[in-house]
Amino acid sequence: MVMPWLFSKPFRRQHPEKVQEIKARLTKQYLTRNSRAFERQVKANIGHDTRGQLHRIQTPTLIMAGKDDELTPPRMTKELHSEIPNSRLLIFEQGGHGLYWEAPHLFNKAVLEFINSEMKK
Repeated sequence: MVMPWLFSKPFRRQHPEKVQEIKARLTKQYLTRNSRAFERQVKANIGHDTRGQLHRIQTPTLIMAGKDDELTPPRMTKELHSEIPNSRLLIFEQGGHGLYWEAPHLFNKAVLEFINSEMKK
């Protein structure tokens, strides 16, 4: 279902038990959903493209990616950053799409620092 692209290859190799734990939790979560609704959600995600409107975002935006993200690679996050005014881009040296699971300490620190810096403005 959500594997293998959710985690980076190094994380999958180093933490197979963690990957299995998260996979089991996500599988259980998705199996309890209405499958038709989930199918529509997936199709909407695939078909949704607002790249031409990103310049309209006025809210300070933090864009984060792990360098090993296979689903939305850093080149895509760089594109977002170039189109969203007042955005900040962080590309972590570790992590895949599930950066918040792979490196929660780095993820949380970055989010808190971003929020704190915006609150000081």
